[in-house]
Amino acid sequence: MFPPAGLLVPEDVLRCAGSTPTAIWDALEAAAAPVAVEYHPVSEPELAKLRTIPVNAAAQQALEGVIKALDPKSPTLFRVVLPKGAELVKAAGTTGFRGFSRTGGTTAHAVLKPVAAGGAIAAGWPVLAVAGTVLAIDMMAQREQRAHQRRVEALLGRQEERHYVERIKDQRSADAQLSRAISLMLDGHHPNLELALKSADDEFYRSQQFLEKHRGVVDELVEDDGKVDYRRLEEALGGETKEDDHFVRELHLAQAAIAIRRKATLAEAAAVALVDPTNPYSALRRFWETQVHQLETTAAAATELTEKLGRLELKGRWYDTDKSVAARQERLRARVSPPRVEGDTEIRYVTTSSGEIRQVLPPEEAEPPEPTEDAQDE
Repeated sequence: MFPPAGLLVPEDVLRCAGSTPTAIWDALEAAAAPVAVEYHPVSEPELAKLRTIPVNAAAQQALEGVIKALDPKSPTLFRVVLPKGAELVKAAGTTGFRGFSRTGGTTAHAVLKPVAAGGAIAAGWPVLAVAGTVLAIDMMAQREQRAHQRRVEALLGRQEERHYVERIKDQRSADAQLSRAISLMLDGHHPNLELALKSADDEFYRSQQFLEKHRGVVDELVEDDGKVDYRRLEEALGGETKEDDHFVRELHLAQAAIAIRRKATLAEAAAVALVDPTNPYSALRRFWETQVHQLETTAAAATELTEKLGRLELKGRWYDTDKSVAARQERLRARVSPPRVEGDTEIRYVTTSSGEIRQVLPPEEAEPPEPTEDAQDE
């Protein structure tokens, strides 16, 4: 008999870790299918407040075994828990499908009773891991790239507007193709991902070239006093033909392209894992490992460049006032700083009193305001 509320974890995880919350979490991080499911009953008034949609076929298949085993006596909310840590696919097939949501993690596992997901539940566990992970990465990638694109739009000048409108259109098109493919694969179809993957690759490699070109641009400008002359910085970032905002726009578009490529990598792995969960995909996994390394290296380069620009101490010439130099420094930091990416990326399902399974949508959220030109400029 299962308790009315608990934390479902793979049977081997519970066997290795016992019931200590920290040990269970550590074991989940290393598991082949690193997913847990929190569940607890909800009242009818609570159920009525939830925004829900029909569940996709993959989750339906995986959750039916869970619900049959738990046999809940009232409406029950299920939360798919994806451990915080690595964000990318590490394996597919017989060794499991691994990929963690960036914002995963839970506090409730410390108070919920851990129970083993064995027997009939275990059969659908890898599919549940795939469905939960790919849905989480879809939501997070969309929010991340939209936040960077909004920052680019806020910095557009008339001469540059047409070019960047096209760039953002291309990125959103690639993202939409991937989201459509993810929806189809979770509903039991086998979409052709080639066009979506190419679109994601085109944006990624364009941004990768930009980052490689400017890898050491900041280090070369730092003088003996640890500061950078703002004129030299502006020349290095924009030169005589382009203002420094061009560089900042490219940096934000690079971050957006990385988010799309991350989503594409995971979508491809999810697609093949759902087609044949028993296939070890040995050759394809070696290719993915190369792709993941390339993606992680590029993401690290973007983060490093952003952080260095944000920490720069600027200086001017003898006739520049301290106030004007400080204003330039604050303006630069405001523009290169990563935009806030907020929102609920939890994957939740609910069973109604009639036994229907529904996916719970996150609460409707207003987009966080971006810095305005008036706020950024002195």
